[in-house]
Amino acid sequence: MEQPEGFHARGKERHILRLRHALYGLKQAGLAWWRALKKSMEELGFVNLDSDAGLFKCFDKASQSFIIAVVYVDDAIFLGPPKAAVEVMKKRFMERWESRDLGELKEFLHMRIGHAAMMWNG
Repeated sequence: MEQPEGFHARGKERHILRLRHALYGLKQAGLAWWRALKKSMEELGFVNLDSDAGLFKCFDKASQSFIIAVVYVDDAIFLGPPKAAVEVMKKRFMERWESRDLGELKEFLHMRIGHAAMMWNG
């Protein structure tokens, strides 16, 4: 390894830097991102499902219902029956992760999404 061009220090030409955090493009960057995401989701109150690593659930005590989060690479969906609770959770997520709300979901992973009112008898 060599120091980057323009960053040579006299008398320390053979010294290099040790990385303490994964950088974008490195082999372990994806794993580091996943660990950070999972930790922040847990801090928000979500539990990762064993059946699918990209699914998270959170029980909202105020509305007495579940909020589901689906995360795939750089896309995330938050859904649940209490729209206000979902909006609060989305806002909390967006405070931690650089992201933007694209509004009503129309497409996800090349699947067109339709909306219909549903009753839950659970």
